[in-house]
Amino acid sequence: MDARTTPYFSFADAKTAVSYYQEVFGATDVYRLSPDRDQARIFGVPDGVDLTDITMYGGFKILGLNFSFSDAFGGQTQPSNQVSVMLDINSADTQAVAALDQLYARLMASGKVTVKMPYAQQFWGNKMGTIVDQYGITWMLSCSPWADQRQSF
Repeated sequence: MDARTTPYFSFADAKTAVSYYQEVFGATDVYRLSPDRDQARIFGVPDGVDLTDITMYGGFKILGLNFSFSDAFGGQTQPSNQVSVMLDINSADTQAVAALDQLYARLMASGKVTVKMPYAQQFWGNKMGTIVDQYGITWMLSCSPWADQRQSF
């Protein structure tokens, strides 16, 4: 079976949020779709709003992984501590390891995330860290040998 999981974020202002992810996380392949007037009415967007500021659907990549997003139509957004986004890198892939190390350095240099656990070697043998972005989303950075994980199950 072909399947995948794509985190889908809802923001009060998705256009501004995606700029944050480009700046802080180095998000690439960014796209945004704004609604036309008829679509905006379906979403409850009042007349007179500049539709180019509204995001009906969008996407970006971080470390080659897909993320989707939109404006939170009809409601307030609030962070949740029930779900975290884990960026899990295979430690046998030296390019991926370097990319995750660079991402962590970029996050730290930005000053726009809160570190909950520094990205470092952990007592169980893998590298891991946790940060929270300015939208309250928890990101887990993980570097572990995937072959070992699959054999242990």
